[in-house]
Amino acid sequence: MTIEEIVEIEFEGLSQTICHYTNDYFIKSYASKLLTIEYPKNKRILIILVEYLLEWYDEKLTDIKKSDYVVSKSSHTKSYEILTNLKSLLTQW
Repeated sequence: MTIEEIVEIEFEGLSQTICHYTNDYFIKSYASKLLTIEYPKNKRILIILVEYLLEWYDEKLTDIKKSDYVVSKSSHTKSYEILTNLKSLLTQW
């Protein structure tokens, strides 16, 4: 997928997955901000948001996968993979 396709197709699900899980207002804000990104116009902001969300997932993903209370574990795994792929695409240039 291209960056434009990821932004158009995947961001709403990714944002909702994160926002429904966390109580951290900063992380919710970053995830919500994804929905307003205009790529390539906001490329620099997108890179920052992706970095912040990947750092958060690096801290939380193991706990999410182990939790008996998280029902959407596969959605979090997919979100992490999307963010990782997106970071790779954004930093190729």
